[in-house]
Amino acid sequence: MKKFFKKIIEIFIGHFAKRIIKRSETLVVGVTGSVGKTSTKDAIHTVLSSKFNASKSWGNFNSELGLPLAVAGYKESDTSAGFWFGVLLRMFSLAYLHKEEVNDILVLEMGADFPGDIEKLVKIAPPDIGVVTNVSISHLEKFGRLTRIVSEKKKLPEAVHERGFSVLCGDDKKVMSMAKKVKSEIITFGLGKNNLIKATNIVFHWGGRGSNGKIEYGMNFKLNYNDKIVPVRIKNVLGIQQVYASLAAACCGIAVGMNLIEIAEALGRYEAPKGRLEVIKGRKGSVILDDTYNASPVSALAALDVLGEISAKVKVAVLADMLELGSKERKGHEEVGKMAGQVADVILTYGERSQFIAKSAAKAEKIKGNIVRHFETQEELVEYLDTLLKEKVVVLVKGSRGMHMERVVEAIMESPRSLSDKYN
Repeated sequence: MKKFFKKIIEIFIGHFAKRIIKRSETLVVGVTGSVGKTSTKDAIHTVLSSKFNASKSWGNFNSELGLPLAVAGYKESDTSAGFWFGVLLRMFSLAYLHKEEVNDILVLEMGADFPGDIEKLVKIAPPDIGVVTNVSISHLEKFGRLTRIVSEKKKLPEAVHERGFSVLCGDDKKVMSMAKKVKSEIITFGLGKNNLIKATNIVFHWGGRGSNGKIEYGMNFKLNYNDKIVPVRIKNVLGIQQVYASLAAACCGIAVGMNLIEIAEALGRYEAPKGRLEVIKGRKGSVILDDTYNASPVSALAALDVLGEISAKVKVAVLADMLELGSKERKGHEEVGKMAGQVADVILTYGERSQFIAKSAAKAEKIKGNIVRHFETQEELVEYLDTLLKEKVVVLVKGSRGMHMERVVEAIMESPRSLSDKYN
């Protein structure tokens, strides 16, 4: 019975959301990809909201049920009948009575857990700008083959009308294969020289603790477009994935008529979502790189790359299972283990699949004399990890959402608090 009512609600609010967008003539920016959707969505919103009345989808509002809520401006949901009755009334009002509450631009994350999901979402919110971050083996378990993931993700740029823009990662061949049937103008971004918008001279800054006790870090790069170059500096943000998110945001800024200086200034105010290489003070003077929101081989390798770049007396990589990798499960974990062995002094793993990480790390050349340990429980892992904490020790914590690695971060952070709200 609950499934029946859920489906009825999906039908009604999906219809209302589509009419709200059409009636208000709101410009829709849709964002999809295997990794980095939320960071990219937030970066795009940061840039566009600096000049326009723009809103974004919050939390996990990227599904057939959540996306209409985002269109109506909701930031959280409830399971009560009263909440959904209120949603239906409000969305009916926006769809047929009042439209002044709807923003000029909507930046919407579009997720795909199963084949056909993107097609449903673009029907609800037809995109004027479609952004594809990348395609990787994330969710491969549900799709079976990588080609099916490509087929699913390409439904977004293919849905963009002729007067719109498709923003594609030019460094990803699978993403660029989507260009064949795209009707709109294509804007490419990445680090490769053939991209229309690219980043060069990327530098990650890691200064430890400042005089005020806060940890100082950030990144800067040069933003290149049409032979014009402007510097971009972003505080409290790390990682190559955040560079890609910034570049996608720059593409969207160009699409709506912003210039490079406006875009660079806006990116300077960008704040990465919680749990994405967030730097937190750890116990006993240590520093934590909290990258626990989710994990895939792509994001894990990117996080390890950052760990390798920063300066620290001891670098600890705490790595848990990466889920939903299907037939690529073992290979994906082994690739992560190999890199962990090259950049970390200590590798601690947790979870059944992460044993492949540990075994692969132990084979890496640099691992001779270093420490690799696997744990059956988080409690045992935390107990051992606590013995390593001291000044100039940096701890990267990474794992799929289902592994709840934020609990490890909570256990070793300087000021204990619940991190669960960052996933809402």
